[in-house]
Amino acid sequence: MDDPILRVRNLSKQYDGIFNLEIPRLEFQSGGIYAIIGPNGAGKTTLLNLLSLLESPTSGEIFFKGQRVSRFNSLSIRRKVSMIMENPWLFHTTVFKNITSGLKCRSVNKKKWPEVVTTALQMVSLTGFEKRYAPELSSGETQRVALARALALEPEVLFLDEPFSNIDKINVRLLEKLIQRINRKHQTTIVFTTHDQWQAHRLADTIISLVGGRIVNGSLENLFKGMLEEVDGSQFARLSADVSVSVVTDKMGEAHVCIPPQDIILSHEHMESSARNSFKGIVRKIHMEGQVVKLVIEVAAGVEFTAIITKTSYENMNLSIDSQTYVTFKSTSVNIF
Repeated sequence: MDDPILRVRNLSKQYDGIFNLEIPRLEFQSGGIYAIIGPNGAGKTTLLNLLSLLESPTSGEIFFKGQRVSRFNSLSIRRKVSMIMENPWLFHTTVFKNITSGLKCRSVNKKKWPEVVTTALQMVSLTGFEKRYAPELSSGETQRVALARALALEPEVLFLDEPFSNIDKINVRLLEKLIQRINRKHQTTIVFTTHDQWQAHRLADTIISLVGGRIVNGSLENLFKGMLEEVDGSQFARLSADVSVSVVTDKMGEAHVCIPPQDIILSHEHMESSARNSFKGIVRKIHMEGQVVKLVIEVAAGVEFTAIITKTSYENMNLSIDSQTYVTFKSTSVNIF
């Protein structure tokens, strides 16, 4: 395997005396697509800001193509990466002037601007938008103009912070295809953050799960903040006033609790098994993706479990919205962070 284009070692970021981010080791290979997933406050944006050199770490090292980033070379390295914020801001002028703003800052010959802008707009499927007034664009068009502005600078690494959060489904699918096209055509390394597990699996070669400023293993589909307690010698995680799940852990107190959706078994009747967690619930959402079906089952007010089953199992169970089903999983399936 080639040396990574981007690598961090013992990276940490501290705000107000509190460590918000601690990443011992992380690597990004050239030409890959990476998704960073996690709940609000997990540190996703902080990590992107550090990787894109918009912020400096409290401690630790960042390497770009094997070269350690320092105050002496950070500016030249920053020119090789681009970052698009969750709510990209466009200047109150034409699309053309927005895209050329970065070219102007980098003293690119003005004679090259029209060709660069035309190419960038073609890449994001906005051909002919040069004279459009940026504030009049839709949210999806704004996101794509911001993408064109970044692509005009020909970055080697493109960072996208929640790029799909404020646009409709049609533009989400379009932006997903654009990201894949850019990656394939130019071998641009792409790192994006998202809350959508399915989207992460659709787009990314590698998924990085972040909880509480730390990288964790496994899916974050069923992630709860719970209180770990011991009752009659057994450990439980209280997720709400009405729901506690049996767990295996030595920890006590507040923690993140996660149940992999593929470890959840659905049944019409209560199962007689060694699994210590079983809840009766109601199907609230159904999402099909090829031969896999994702179901969201509400077991109590404010507590929903996501289960993933095959399309065949789904059809055999004849489930639908408002169907009743039992959710069953083992104590050993529960991850504690």
